[in-house]
Formats: sequence, structure tokens, C-alpha cells
Amino acid sequence: MTQNPTNLDAKLKSIAEQASKPVEHIREVYETILAEDVFTSNTLLEEIDWFYNKLGLDNYYFQTTPRPMIASHIQSLYAGKILSQNSGEEVGLNLESESPTVGMYVCMEDHTQAIRVERRLEERFPYHRLQSYRTTGTTSADSDLRLRIYFLSPPNFTNPDVPETETDIQKVATRDFLINTLPQTAERYQALLKKSASNLGPVIEISEKPETKETRIMIAYKRATTHTYFSSISDVLNSHKIHSNRKYIEQFANGMLVYSIYVDHDFPEGTLENVREDLSLASLLPQTSLLPLFQEGHLSMQEMMYAYSAWKFVHQFLTRYSDQYISLANALKDSPENMGILNDIKRRLTKDTFTEGRIYETIYAYPGVVKELYQHFAERHFNKSGRPVKAFDLKPDETMVDSITRVVSSDLDKKILMAFLQFNQHILKTNFYKDIKTSLSFRMHPAFLPTLDYPETPFAIFYLLGNEFRGFHIRFRDVARGGIRIIRSNNPEAYTHNVESMFDENYRLAHTQQRKNKDIPEGGSKGVVLLTRRNQDRPEVAFKKYIDGLLDVLLPNEEIVDHYGKEEILFLGPDEGTAFLVDWASQHARERGYPFWRAFTTGKSLEYGGIPHDAYGMTTRGVHQYVLEILNKYGMDESTITKAQTGGPDGDLGSNEILISKDKTLSIVDGSGVLYDPEGIHRGELERLAKAREMVREFNTDLLSSRGFLVTIEDRDVKLPDGTDVPSGLTFRNQFHLTKYSSADLFVPCGGRPSSVHINNVKKLFDDKGKPRFKYIVEGANLFLTQEARLALEKAGVVVYKDASANKGGVTSSSLEVLASLSFNEQEFQEHFAVHDGKIPEFYKTYVGEVHKRIEENASLEFETIWQENKRSKTPRSIVSDEVSNKINLLNDSIQNSMLWDNPALRRAVLQEYVPGPLQELVGLDNLLQRIPENYLRAIFGAHIASRFVYKTGMQSNEVGFFEFVSKLSS
Repeated sequence: MTQNPTNLDAKLKSIAEQASKPVEHIREVYETILAEDVFTSNTLLEEIDWFYNKLGLDNYYFQTTPRPMIASHIQSLYAGKILSQNSGEEVGLNLESESPTVGMYVCMEDHTQAIRVERRLEERFPYHRLQSYRTTGTTSADSDLRLRIYFLSPPNFTNPDVPETETDIQKVATRDFLINTLPQTAERYQALLKKSASNLGPVIEISEKPETKETRIMIAYKRATTHTYFSSISDVLNSHKIHSNRKYIEQFANGMLVYSIYVDHDFPEGTLENVREDLSLASLLPQTSLLPLFQEGHLSMQEMMYAYSAWKFVHQFLTRYSDQYISLANALKDSPENMGILNDIKRRLTKDTFTEGRIYETIYAYPGVVKELYQHFAERHFNKSGRPVKAFDLKPDETMVDSITRVVSSDLDKKILMAFLQFNQHILKTNFYKDIKTSLSFRMHPAFLPTLDYPETPFAIFYLLGNEFRGFHIRFRDVARGGIRIIRSNNPEAYTHNVESMFDENYRLAHTQQRKNKDIPEGGSKGVVLLTRRNQDRPEVAFKKYIDGLLDVLLPNEEIVDHYGKEEILFLGPDEGTAFLVDWASQHARERGYPFWRAFTTGKSLEYGGIPHDAYGMTTRGVHQYVLEILNKYGMDESTITKAQTGGPDGDLGSNEILISKDKTLSIVDGSGVLYDPEGIHRGELERLAKAREMVREFNTDLLSSRGFLVTIEDRDVKLPDGTDVPSGLTFRNQFHLTKYSSADLFVPCGGRPSSVHINNVKKLFDDKGKPRFKYIVEGANLFLTQEARLALEKAGVVVYKDASANKGGVTSSSLEVLASLSFNEQEFQEHFAVHDGKIPEFYKTYVGEVHKRIEENASLEFETIWQENKRSKTPRSIVSDEVSNKINLLNDSIQNSMLWDNPALRRAVLQEYVPGPLQELVGLDNLLQRIPENYLRAIFGAHIASRFVYKTGMQSNEVGFFEFVSKLSS
């Protein structure tokens, strides 16, 4: 029906006056919709009037939304009404209007429905701008139903390619933002963007908007560093009985986004502080099955995150020792092979009893006890209430023990909740209550570890949790260094295994590192970062949050209660999946104000003053020195021996082993497959791959003999030259080191998962007649063989040099990199140790040469000590290796805690002998003594005296020999 022009003008004017809008504005919306020929004029005028004047949208929507888009929103909302009328329901979740570029959602003012919508828009439009409003009007005159409406539109950046470091809002904001935003609002956004630039985690600002009697919550963070955060914020506000009036998401071209949320200021005093804490924690929230406990009000956000942290922690350590197990363990303690089998059985039974699912059931069954345990935790770590925090105490809290015992009937549930209490009692520091954080980190006192499982107690344990990962860091001495490893899981079964074994793997790696580091001042440490099942493609984000969490509890901060009370220094290095990130970690430590940032990570790029292990073959140099020492003992020429190798030409050890060796290599296994040739793999082609860092799948198979083959992990149903059928290339690759083809004079594992050879499969390294497939094994890859497997091989006559001895070239290099970083001031460091414009300083070249010499020297000295002790006592070399490490480490500890350090002549003589000559000449020994932290100098002092004494005098040396040795040093 066509409107009389006079009547139409009057109605448009009336709508415009009520809405305080120009009549041209209303007319344009009217004509845009009318042109679609869907509405009658009267219906359209009614809908426009309702939308502008009765629905109760905030005026900011009309100020900032283009009129054609408003027209589209009115049409969508009307369509939703019609659908609802046809279904007999009021407007609800049935209105979801989506296109590839825009979206509009309408739902009832119901929290559950709003969360469903918000989860949907997070998934569908993660990079869009958002305006969301809680209407003050109703859907119709005869309804009291209010709505939540969400409008999404794509960002129209002026310059979409700005760098991440750019924070000028004029360069990073959208055109719509710059046109429609008031100057004072833009200033708020600008300040928040600048503040968030130096933080990995969300920055939360809360302020008042007095003209509307609202509280404004603004949150800025980097896109893709968390998930479902927008909907989690709604959960947090709902838990405090706070309802938002309007919400906005602004996207910025530098990768940042900002949430702005406006709520009525009608909540009790102190609520905002709790809201801030909860919002900070919500950004870390993983996709957890505990969420309903929070959403249904059984646990607060803080209680739920505490429960999640304790849950994942205690799963690693819950152990039940029966009297029968202890008796059997004592009976088998002198039989490493049988003890290994017993421990495997015990670990399996324990994990089957205390599954993550079983612990989850306990949390659900006893939320009241969990709330008490959280309060116990908060009393020791929350320092913002004005009340004094309780002191750290390892003794059981009898009140809490009584509470658990009184309420909980099941022995299994008691065991689990007592483990939660044990978790509380061993936390020395945590960033749980720090406003800005990217992960949760806990510095643990290590006394909770059972000595039956972990015979040597670490010095310190860090436990970390994030959206994308969970992780640990273990160090065995105050001054320690070791790599950070990413653990991936190819399938659900692998993930379950990795979850159950991650701490044990971390402990073994750190313990091996402790034994390996016997020659250097740093003790052993290691870190693991296990990617969650949904985040296998996000190792970089996980690593950065892990590092940021470590720095939170390393750096002094008045938000953190420090029950440890001493400065801690960590030195980290590259490991599987993290080599490309150590540069970032060093620079991030610098930005965070860590005083030893230059030495925080090793293996950095040349421009950051690092000594990359792969570029200079540091780890391989030590491994290969052991090979040369064995061949020298047996009078063999390297070019005449055959070799099998795991770890391919694309990796550090694998590529450098190919380039440094002269043997006849028969097989190589890497991530892409298996390369084998019984007549010797073409060395020129191998070297080509090694120099290019390419996998064996790139090998030119024309250069294989008629008996050779290349099987990749993608291959299926392959027939080998000898007629053997290979159904799966992946399975063949995984098991190749246990097949008949893996046989040679020498085996050098340069890659592979820990425990690839263990007591249950070591028999496959023997042929049908019981003869070992290898004469010599030099274990380049950490923990490739278990100790029980090594001993079984040695019993059969195989010469085995284990990882803790052979694989220490890299740690020696890293230690000397740390020494240089601590010795230089900034100007000297940039001039003599950092590479600029590809120009390597002469001092750097000389220093790398000194590192090579030290690696070869340390390898030769330890090789000879082990060889001679094995010859004398017939003790297996794998055990002698541990005994050498233990003797040096124990002597080192005693020296550091003795009065020997107080002898200035001895102190100077030892440091003069240890510090490479070129470094002393450039910096001066006196300057070195002033610049390097004393605990690090003490560590040099102890490690050098202890290692040189044992290497020089052997394993049977005594106190008189030590006195004579030290006397000569200081004379």
C-alpha cells in the first residue's frame, strides 16, 4: 500500500524527532528497505519506529553504524519475528543472520542462550568488529521480553599490513573507528594499546563512566593468544551477578583487539577486584570439563582454576606403594634390569588407578572440600586483602587434614584430596594473583617427590599451565642450564601417553643433563612444554607463554608472595621444537627487566651473540670424539667401519654427524622415513642433503645399489629388494632400529624418542644366534636407550658410551656462551660477540675455536676415565659413567660449600685455568670477577676442581690425592 507523501513525511518526522535523529537519516533507512519490495509502507514504518524508539538500543549504535547496515539489521530482526510467530515462540535463538562478511544474532536476555551465541560468533567471526546491546525496551507492547543483539562487521583497516610493534592508533585502527569515535574515547584506546604492547597477556583497565553511572571494563590482548575469552568474560560477570549493558570488540591491524564492556555500577564494594582477578584467570582458561562447576555456581572462577591446576599436577605424582612393592623393590635393588621391569609395572598400575578421569570425579563429588582447599591456598598467596598471608610450612595442616578425613569416606578420594593439600603446601611462589599474566606458574619446593621414584631430589621445580599447554621445568642445582622441549602428540593415544609420562620424561632429561654437565658450572636442568590435544599447531604461542610464566616468578613483583626469598637465575637452551624461539626468549627477558637476559638463553642467532650448536656442530663434535677414541683403542680406521644412524640430514646431530664422519653408513632413519643400502649409502649425496638440511626423502634413489631402498612414512604396501613386504612406511620407520636391517659395526643414535630401546625390546638388537647387531654404540640422542637396555648390551660384549658422557658437547658450548654473556658489558658484547650485517667479529671466531678445543678435551678426558675404570673393575661402562658423574658432582658440591673458596690464590688460579685465554685477554680477569655473579663463580670453581681431579687421578683417588692436587693448583 502506497503512503500519501504528506502522511509519510509526517510519520518519518515523528519517528526522527522521538529518536533525536535527522529526518534524512530515517528517510534513507526507510527507502533502502522499501526498495527491497518486502515490506508494506505501514509495516515498515512500524518496524522502524519500534527499532529506533521502543527497542532501547544505545545511541552509540546509531552514531557509529552506517545507515545501509541499520536497514539490513531491521530487515533481519523483522524476519526473526516472523519466524518466531510462525513457530509460536517469542524472538529467541532462531535469529542468526550470517553471511561471509557480516553477522547479526538476537537472543533472549538469558545467560545460557547468550553464551551459545557468543561461542558461535567467536568461532564464526573471530576477526570482526562487534557491537552488542542489551535492550531496555521489549519485543512488543504485550511482552516483557528483553533482548541481546549482536552486530558484526568486517574491519576496514586503513593500512592492514602494519607491523605488530606499531601502536599508533591512527595507523592501526579501522576507518570506521577513526571516523566515528570521539577524541577522548580514542585516547583511552591509544593508552591501552601502548600498555598492552609490552605484555603478552591481556591488559585489563577498569574505570567509571559517571555520566551514565556505568563501570567501563576494557581488555586488550593479542589475537589468537587465547580462545573463547569473550564468552568466558560473560561467564565471569554472570558469576558476580553483573549484567552488561553493551559490549564492543575493536580489531586493530597490529594484531591486537580490545573489548569494551559497560555495566551498571550497582554491586558491593570489593567486587571489582574479584572481577579483575577472575578476568585475568579466564584468559588462561583451557577447554575444561570443570567449566559447568563454575557456570552452575558450585565453584568461583578462582576456585575452578585452582582445582584445574591442582588436578593436572597431582595426576603426575599420585603413587601408592604397598608393603609388597617395597619388599620386592628392596629384593631387586641390585638387579637394574628386573628393577626396571618392576618400576614399569608399578607406574602403569598407578596411572590406571589415578586417571585424570578419576581425579575429575573426586572434584565433582566434593566441591565443598575443593573450596576449602582453595581457601587454604589463597591464605598463603593472596596479598591484596590487607590481611597477612600465612607462612610457608611443609608440615601437614592438621585442620585441613581433619576436614578431609571427616567429610570424605572413600580411601581413593581421600588420597586424591590429600594430594591437593600437598600441592598447596609445596608452592613457594605463584603468579596466580598477578593482574597481567599469560600462563599460570608455580615454583614448587621439591620435597613432595617420593625418593623411591625419584632417587635424587631436584633443587627446584616449576609447574606451568596455559590455554595451549602444560609444562614443567626441573633443575638439579641452583646454577643450572638446559633446553626447553616441545612435546607433540600425533594422535589421542600418543597424547594420553605424553600426559602420563611428561614429568618422568622431564626428570630423566634433567637428571641426564645433571650427569652430563659435570665439567661445567651449570648443573642440569630441562623444561618440557606439552601441547594440548587441540593446540598441536601452536608451539610458538605455547612456548612464549611458558617463558613469560617463568619470568613472572623469577622477577621480583609485589603482587607475588615470595616464600622462597632468594634470587633465582635460570639459563635455558634450545631443544626439540624450540631452537627458532630462543632469540625471542632472550629479548623478551630483556623487555621484562631480567638482569641476566643476555645469558637467559643459549644457542641464539649470531646477531644476538649466540653460538648455534647446529652451525658449529658443537654436540656432534663431542659425540664423534667418543667414536674416534673407541676406534683408536681398537686400532681401527674410521673409513673401514660400517655405521647405522638415527636422526637424519635435516637435524643438528644428524647433519653434522654426516659431515664430520668418514665411515661407511648403511642406514639413516629420520622424520620422513628410512634410507638403507648394505653397500654403503652414497656419501656425496648424503653430504648434499646434510648441507641443505633436507630429509632422506629427498635422496636421489638412482644412487642406491640394487639392494638399497628408501621407504617414506607415507608409503603403503612396499616390497623391499629382498622380497620383504612393508604394509606401512610409518610403522617401518618407527621400528626400523629393531629390524634385521639395522646392523653395523657402529650405531650412533642422533635422534629418536626417549626409551626407543628398553628392556622389553632390547633382544631385537641381537640376531637369531644371539649375537649383537652392533659392536659399538655411542648414544648421541638423549635417553635413546634405557639403562637396563644398555646393561643388557654391555653384558653381551657391546661397547656402550651413554648419552650423559657422549652428548655433552652442546652443553659445554652453551656454558661457555653463558660465560661470555656474563663477562661482557653491553658495548663489549655488541662489538666482540654479536654479529652485525653478517660480519663475524674476530674475537668471536677465536672463541668458537676455543669452545671446540674444550669440547674435545672434556670428551677425551672422560672417555679415558671410564675406559680405565671399566678395565680395572669390569663394571659396565654405563654404570661407570654414572659413577664418574656422581663422584664429580658430589665433590663439586662439597668444594662449593667448603672454605677452599676463601683461598684467594686458589680461587684465582682455578678461574684463570678455566676461563678461555682470549676472553681473559680481552676483558681482564679482575673485571670478570667483578661482573660475574658470585654463585656462578663458585660453580665454576667447584666444577673445574672436581672434574679435573677425577679425570687426572681416576675413580680410586682419595683425600690425600685431593690435597696434593689442590696444593699444586694454588702453588
